[in-house]
Amino acid sequence: MMARAKRGVREDAKLYVVAVSSLTVAFLCLATALLGVTNLAELADRWGRTHKMSVYLKDAAAPQDVERLKGVLSSIEGVTRAEHLTSSSARERFLKDANVNSELSSLPADVFPASIEVDFAADTSDLRSREVADKVAAFGAAVSEVDTYRTWFDRLGALLAAGRTAALMLAVLVLICAFAVVANTIRLAVAARRDEIEMLKMCGATDGFVRGPFVLEGTLQGLVSAGLSIVILVVLYLTLRSQVDSTLGPLTGMQLSFLSPLVMVGIVLAGALAGALGSAVSIRRYLAV
Repeated sequence: MMARAKRGVREDAKLYVVAVSSLTVAFLCLATALLGVTNLAELADRWGRTHKMSVYLKDAAAPQDVERLKGVLSSIEGVTRAEHLTSSSARERFLKDANVNSELSSLPADVFPASIEVDFAADTSDLRSREVADKVAAFGAAVSEVDTYRTWFDRLGALLAAGRTAALMLAVLVLICAFAVVANTIRLAVAARRDEIEMLKMCGATDGFVRGPFVLEGTLQGLVSAGLSIVILVVLYLTLRSQVDSTLGPLTGMQLSFLSPLVMVGIVLAGALAGALGSAVSIRRYLAV
C-alpha cells in the first residue's frame, strides 16, 4: 500500500503540491492565531497574579499628608511595598522601562502624576485590595484617584475569552477547508487512475486494497501541510522574537512564548485526521468499487 501511495504521489505531484501549499497557508493562520492566544493567556495569568494599586496624588498635596498616607499604607497587613513616586521619578521610570523613542522622551515631568505605588502579598484577595482602596480614597486631602487595575484585568480576561472563541472557530474552518481540499484532490486522483483501479478490481482486489493508498495519500497531505505550517511558524518566531521582545517586553514584563509541544502535535494530528476523513469520504462518494 505504501509503495502504491508513493507512486500515486509522484504521478500526481503537481496536484498534491497545489493542495499542500493551500493547506499549509490555512494551518499557518491557525497556528499563528493559537500563538497569539497562548501569549495573551500568559500575559493575563502573569498580570492577574500581580496585586498592585496606584494611589494618584493631588498636585496640591502637602508633603506631610503624603508621608502620613505612605506610612498608613505600609502598616496595612498584606502590603509588601508602598513607594512614593514624584512626577519626575515617575517620568524617569517610564522612560527606563518602556524604552520609548525620542518624541515621548521629550514629555515634561508634569505629564506624569505623582503617586504611591502599592504592592500586595501574592495571597491577597481582590476583595481585600478593594477594601484597602476604598479606605485610601477617604484621604481626600492628598488622594486624587485610586486604581487597582481590576477593570483593566476584567477587560483583558474578556479579550482572552473572545480570542479563544475566535481561535476555535478558525480551527473548525481550517479543518473543514482541509477536509474539502483533500476530498477534491483525491477525487481528481481517482479519476486519473480509474483504468488502474478497474484493472485491480478485475484481478480480484478488495475494496480496502483499492481504497488504502488513497486514504494514505490524503492523510499525508494533511500531515505534511500541518507540519510545514509549524516549521514556517518556528522560523518566523526565531527571526522576529528578538524584535518583538525588545519592543513589547518592557511594557508587558514578559517574553514571547511559542506553542507548547502538545498544541503542535495536536495541530499535526488534526491535519492528518482531516486529510484521512476527506480522502475516505471522497472515495466512498466518487469511486465505484
